[in-house]
Amino acid sequence: MAQDTTVHAVPASSLKSTILHLAKRVEALLARQASSDTPSRILVALAGVPGSGKSTVSAALLVELAARGIADVAVVPMDGFHLTKKQLSALPNSEEAFARRGAPFTFDAPSFLSLVQSLAVTPLPTPSSPSPETFLYAPSFDHALQDPVKDGIPISSRTRLIIVEGNYVLLDEEPWRDVAALCAEKWFVDTPRKVVLERLVGRHLAAGIETDVEEAVKRVEANDLPNGDVIRERLIIPDVMVEN
Repeated sequence: MAQDTTVHAVPASSLKSTILHLAKRVEALLARQASSDTPSRILVALAGVPGSGKSTVSAALLVELAARGIADVAVVPMDGFHLTKKQLSALPNSEEAFARRGAPFTFDAPSFLSLVQSLAVTPLPTPSSPSPETFLYAPSFDHALQDPVKDGIPISSRTRLIIVEGNYVLLDEEPWRDVAALCAEKWFVDTPRKVVLERLVGRHLAAGIETDVEEAVKRVEANDLPNGDVIRERLIIPDVMVEN
């Protein structure tokens, strides 16, 4: 644990109550931003163990914010920074890398950090200093191909708040901790191991990563659950803890 801060626990008795709480926090962040003479883009880290429901939370939050008239918010996931299958094959421990795909060492963390740094310093337009819209691009991840897609996510220079989403965005290790340091708030979604196991077995079968339930269980127990344990053990203390 790396910080001494107050954690606001949000029991996920319902997704709606969780989203309402997070939406209010976003509104407060944007209000402070609007009151600044030189507003800067706000980054929020949304981390969680594999299968915790991070993407569900972020997608529902965007819907709620849009209903409140807040549209200049985007989600940038770290999934597009998986090492490609070609890159994994070139590693000296390629067999282990494929078996452990999703572990921290199977991501291009320096490139992910570089993108987040660029997002953090992109100047925002103001009434006194308007500027033409420009875009940065982040890679997305194609689950059918099981590989990243270059420039799959356009990010407008007019986007005022970005949710940086991923398993390791609150991991207290270099260079991941440098990502967290750029974020104004840190949110963490946790889920019991039993629920994670059930979700990830279904996900691996649906994606064709495994075709047999027993093999899918073995993969989750050998890779995803240990990755989740590392995330919990080396977690930078979040501002918000969502118990899912």
